[in-house]
Amino acid sequence: MRNIYISLRFKVIVLLFILIASLALIINESSTVLIHEKTREIFQQRLDLLRESIKSYWESEKNLLLNNAMLYAESEKLTNYSSYGLYNLLQKEVERLIAKTGFHDLKITLNNGMTVSSNQSLITRGQPLDMRDTRQNLSLVEVQNHEDGLYLAAEVPLHKLGEFIGRLTLRRKLDDSRMKRTARNLQAETAVAVKETITASSLAESYRQELAKEHLLNSIRKEDVFNIRFGNATWSVGRVNIAKTADGEQVTIYLAISQEKMLSLVEDARMRNLSVTGWVLVIALIISVVFSEKVLLSRIRQLRDGANIIAGGDLGFQITSVHGDELGNLARSFNRMAASLKLNRDHLQHYVEHIEKLANYIQNILGSLKTCVITWNIAGHIETANQAALHEFSDLFPTLEGLSLKQFLSKLPKSSRKEIIKGWRTVREPGNRQFEIEINPGSHAGRKVLQGGFSLLLDNERNPYGLILTLSNITQRKIIEQQLYHADKLSSIGQLAASVAHEIKNPLASIKTLGQLLQEETQPEDSRREYIDVIVGEVNRLNMVVEQLLKYAKPEDSSFREIAFAEIIKPVMSLVHHESERHRVVLQADYLPDLKVFVDSEKLKQVFLNLIFNGIQAMNNGGQISIRAHKQSESPWVTIEVQDSGAGMSAETVARVFEPFFTTRQRGTGLGLAIVKKIIDLHGGKIEVSSEPGKGTRFTIYLPQKQEG
Repeated sequence: MRNIYISLRFKVIVLLFILIASLALIINESSTVLIHEKTREIFQQRLDLLRESIKSYWESEKNLLLNNAMLYAESEKLTNYSSYGLYNLLQKEVERLIAKTGFHDLKITLNNGMTVSSNQSLITRGQPLDMRDTRQNLSLVEVQNHEDGLYLAAEVPLHKLGEFIGRLTLRRKLDDSRMKRTARNLQAETAVAVKETITASSLAESYRQELAKEHLLNSIRKEDVFNIRFGNATWSVGRVNIAKTADGEQVTIYLAISQEKMLSLVEDARMRNLSVTGWVLVIALIISVVFSEKVLLSRIRQLRDGANIIAGGDLGFQITSVHGDELGNLARSFNRMAASLKLNRDHLQHYVEHIEKLANYIQNILGSLKTCVITWNIAGHIETANQAALHEFSDLFPTLEGLSLKQFLSKLPKSSRKEIIKGWRTVREPGNRQFEIEINPGSHAGRKVLQGGFSLLLDNERNPYGLILTLSNITQRKIIEQQLYHADKLSSIGQLAASVAHEIKNPLASIKTLGQLLQEETQPEDSRREYIDVIVGEVNRLNMVVEQLLKYAKPEDSSFREIAFAEIIKPVMSLVHHESERHRVVLQADYLPDLKVFVDSEKLKQVFLNLIFNGIQAMNNGGQISIRAHKQSESPWVTIEVQDSGAGMSAETVARVFEPFFTTRQRGTGLGLAIVKKIIDLHGGKIEVSSEPGKGTRFTIYLPQKQEG
């Protein structure tokens, strides 16, 4: 197919025409867009003002209704007729008060169940009011949704000489007439909706149907401000969730203002801009023709042809026609460029191949390392991260590249953030400062411990242009160190506790024996017998404390083995079943049937017994205790949570809860949770507690999936 020849002159004319025309059109379109944006901004501000106004209007309507209800409740006639059982007179007085007030009805319900209403001629009797319900003496305003419409109701107590005798209810119906009155006050059309229904509106019926359709769609989109077409006009609509009905149904008020006049003005401005643009295009065409006549098209074509030849691979081509003007200088520069390209092409190709080979080699090394390697630029953003780093941080970040230092630190614990920031700031100081950080992969996985440090990333001239962060996973090493530390610590404490307990138990035995002899020699009616009983009881309690101290302090033989979690928790649930039923506490256990743990099963049972009994004792009026166990394949921890719905603890109590001899119960020894922590420490695990007064307590236990060493 033969190429169609198009004159360069024609191209220059067309190009200039297109550039100038595009500029004119862009200016025209930008001004139109600016006008539209300003229009939308005006309507947005108007709707925001209307939404705030309708909230204030709604509150004033509620206060007005409540104040009227309270005024009616203070009427002497109403209270006297209600108190003395003059129901016919009460009926007439209720009808008189409600007449020509704009309220829908007035109803009085007495203690004995008698009900007198302004819209019912008959006096009815229902169930007597529950005087034990303290809410009977409260005033309230609520929205009621009935089949015949939506009502705003105020309920207040009715008293006679300070004595509660019944409740008074005053209602106003939210119908179309009410919405029209609201529309006049706000100078905007209004509608009220409950669930999927428009219950009242100031709009015409056809517009109301369109709004009802948009209401159904908007219940999914949840837009507070949107546009809608009513007939040929566009309206801006704002939505306000104003209240909820007594049944918990959402009450929504829509506010609509027409954009017709404003859009008409915008269209007039747009047509004027188009007229100006047309004249600009005519002038642009004339300028393009004049400019093209001044261009030396043949010499430009020569440069074009030479560029095509070089692009085809012939770097030896030279332009022969060179003049002494700007185009001549361009031709000479073109020839030098072609010669330079020919000289450097082979060197460049060889250098690129070497760089690609070196880059692949370095990438393979970084990908094979088990140590995390993360590089940062001077601006504080991550440039690269090897496969080990992506694996360790995969639960926190989908990707590491591009993260800023602030984003990277945001998901790390506070202590880890401090260590990284300190390492960042001291990277230029002499010595290789190492630090440790902890990361929490998820709610059902234990924390990882990583060790590493920062070093400078240097260029060929030894100038720093970034940082390198290297981290190694030392979680298993930390577990072993913790086990060895606690074993040594408990061994020393055990020797001391055994000596102290031996010195205490001997005098206790003598005191108890003498006390029991005094009990036998003293008659029950003797006043001294009470003091002797107290001595014996306190000696027994002190002896129990000594026994628990020995149990807490002395090192015990542990038998670790892999066992199903169900074999541990099911016997515990059976043991505490009777006690939980007696205190009306529901026990729930959530775990996978195939979940296994590597533990001393008898010691772990003691942990659960202590935690569950503590939870039961924290719930005086019944409640629930939940036990959840989870394991993630990539985490070295099994996570177990024991949560109760009890009274909770203060922050001061939480801080000391694992201290030996610290207790909040009068007869407690303060060693129960200390023993729990000792057992978890012996397993190389961790235990954490979170609690708030009135919101219950949660203990979180992290156990290593595998014991080493």
